[in-house]
Amino acid sequence: MGDASELQERYFKWFTRAAGYAGGSSFQLFVSNIKADAVAKLSDADKTRLQPILDAKPETDVPVFTASPRSFVKEWTMDELVPLLETGLTKRDFDRGRQMFGAATCFACHRFDNQGGSVGPDLTILSGRFSRRDVLESVMEPSKQISDQYGSVQVLTTDGKVVVGRIINLAGDSFQVQTDMMKPGALTGVDRKLIEEMVESKVSMMPKGLLNSLQQDEILDLMAYLLSRGDRGHAMFKR
Repeated sequence: MGDASELQERYFKWFTRAAGYAGGSSFQLFVSNIKADAVAKLSDADKTRLQPILDAKPETDVPVFTASPRSFVKEWTMDELVPLLETGLTKRDFDRGRQMFGAATCFACHRFDNQGGSVGPDLTILSGRFSRRDVLESVMEPSKQISDQYGSVQVLTTDGKVVVGRIINLAGDSFQVQTDMMKPGALTGVDRKLIEEMVESKVSMMPKGLLNSLQQDEILDLMAYLLSRGDRGHAMFKR
């Protein structure tokens, strides 16, 4: 019984985290419906035991991308930052790195350590698959390597419109195109009968210059946070 109770608690705690995720216009509705169906199957005793979890609200300290705009610092280059990854990732600040993940708008599109958006890839396992330089390059030069899963298209219509984004859905004769990853629910419809040309876009939907409003130490804290997989106890944060 203990194992079943623990599993129930873990399951329903996920809904609290998911309430802070960003997704398509129907995402939160889907999550709410799934939770409602699961709660309906609980016994009265389980509902009473789980009530604090069922009523819990998302954490309020999650860094968000809607913070006040930051001032331009400088246009950072790979040549400037790559050497710092070898010498500067010690005694970093975990909390500031986490806040910079929000300030650089990363949380708008990406999940990390079970928090954030859901329209881009989960970045938690980056450090296990890529080198420090590769991770930095993916932030600095997002168009250099575009995943097939998150690629976009450029559509030219017969009436002269150009629409660039990811095709999310095909309904009848209309494509639904997501043109702004920071507003996943705002879709543009494109009539298939009016398409003159549709080609793969060579430009990532992730914008360039995300680090240009960060100071050097803030960038290093952000990199340490990304490379640590969200582990506050990682050696990079030891004082």
